[in-house]
Amino acid sequence: MIQDIFVINPTVHAYNLSDDNLQPNRFAPAFRDTLWHLHSNWNPPHLRMSQEAYFTSWSTDTLVKTLFLESDVDIACHQNLRLDSWFKDGLASHEKNVDLATRFPNRVLTYVGVDPMDDTDSAIADMEAQMKELPNSVGLKLYPDRVNPLQSWRMDDPEVAFPIFAAARDLGIKTVAVHKAVCNGPVPINAYKVDDVFGAAIEFPELNFEIVHAGMAFVEETCQAIAQLPNVYANLEITTLLLHLAPGMFEEVLAKFFLWAGPAKIVYSDGSIFCHSQGILEHFMAFDFSDEYKARYGLPTLTHEMKAMILGENYARLAGLDIPTLKAGIENDAFEVAKRENGLAEPYSHWRAEAALKQGVAA
Repeated sequence: MIQDIFVINPTVHAYNLSDDNLQPNRFAPAFRDTLWHLHSNWNPPHLRMSQEAYFTSWSTDTLVKTLFLESDVDIACHQNLRLDSWFKDGLASHEKNVDLATRFPNRVLTYVGVDPMDDTDSAIADMEAQMKELPNSVGLKLYPDRVNPLQSWRMDDPEVAFPIFAAARDLGIKTVAVHKAVCNGPVPINAYKVDDVFGAAIEFPELNFEIVHAGMAFVEETCQAIAQLPNVYANLEITTLLLHLAPGMFEEVLAKFFLWAGPAKIVYSDGSIFCHSQGILEHFMAFDFSDEYKARYGLPTLTHEMKAMILGENYARLAGLDIPTLKAGIENDAFEVAKRENGLAEPYSHWRAEAALKQGVAA
């Protein structure tokens, strides 16, 4: 918790960026370079790992220690990523999902993942198989395209998307998170637009939909979606890094979201551990709209209660979670005891220690 606010980080990843996980095509190294650029240029200098350490398979142990010993994040959602045309294991594998859910059930929730551009029946069977192993998964993570060859799909496609959404609903999944706004390397941008969320959200009112990376592009369209569709939310993964890099841009994006939809449709996220949650959380707790933006957009002061909504309450509502129950499940676990006794560990200290043990890799 940070300043008595319960923090849920719904988008975290234990990537596998090792050389041997790259698919043998020209798109894979370019996408990996994009992910390296985000880490090495968008984080402040003291929150950057070496490229040698970054281009490895990140362990689940490092993930949980970074989140729960080095930051005020209370609960996180790890996602099975199906970027299979770029990475052999999809970048964050189902096996890591199972490991985290098995060892840390009170700390880590999971999203299953499929590729809608597979045969529809096969994609649904894949989702069903993952849910058998991870029946408490709260979400489904989807990507809008794949490469080699370049292909994409739309969320409002009744033949490709709707059967998958119907199956997710029937399996008890609460939320569908679709990667938008930020291209996966040098690929066509059309698939990353947000206009297709309207048809999906209207057709499936029982599901919630997260526009992931909301505000990084297509801001006005995202505003329309979160304002007009009760089951669409702005997920701020990567967008929150602007608090480090370009706080004025973050203020502009958040101001527009507030103008259109208020604080109830905005979900904190960051994408840890490619970035470190603690610095972002501290920046967010110190953030308020400037007088200029309050006047320009008619905005209120960003209150403690509003920040509590964005940092955890909104996500708990959309995923069907009860915060008092979540609190009770972690209040005396090993992570909480360690933080009470020792305070927060240094940022990336656990990742650096693990990197040093991996064949002498420098951190």
